[in-house]
Formats: sequence, structure tokens, C-alpha cells
Amino acid sequence: MAKHTITFEPLPRATQKGQWGINAVIAAHLRHRPGEWAHIDNKATRASAASTAYLIRTGGLRAYTPTGHYEATSRTVDGEYRVYARYIGQPTA
Repeated sequence: MAKHTITFEPLPRATQKGQWGINAVIAAHLRHRPGEWAHIDNKATRASAASTAYLIRTGGLRAYTPTGHYEATSRTVDGEYRVYARYIGQPTA
């Protein structure tokens, strides 16, 4: 049986860096050029690209809130699964 080492230590504090930071920067860039589509990400699968676009549209990614202020879609281009988004501001009723 393999010997495993267990180390007890305090749980590291959660940070809001990583994806949140990247998405916040992308969202800010989109707000500076409203109405213009931008290629913002590549994903490993078509489903992952579609899921990311859905999360942007529905506000499931906090950086892209309030819900309805961003449009997003996915496209396959030259075998890459791309995510495109744009800032549209407050939706009209």
C-alpha cells in the first residue's frame, strides 16, 4: 500500500482573481466600444463555447451583469470554437 502524507493547514483565502479578473477586463473593453462584436475567447469544445456565450447573455458570469446588457454567441471558425460578445447597454422594452 502506498504511503500518503496528510498535512493539516489553514484553508487559503478565496480570491476573486483568475477568470473573474479576466472577464472584468473583457467586459470593460466591450463597454468602451458598444455595439461592436469582439472575439473574446476560444474553447476546447463547441458545447463549452456555447455555454460560455449563454452565461454571458444571461448574466451567469458576474462581470457581464446586469443581465441583458451584453450579447454573446459562439461560432466554429477554422476548427476553433470561438466565443464572441458585444456590449449593447440597457435593453429596450
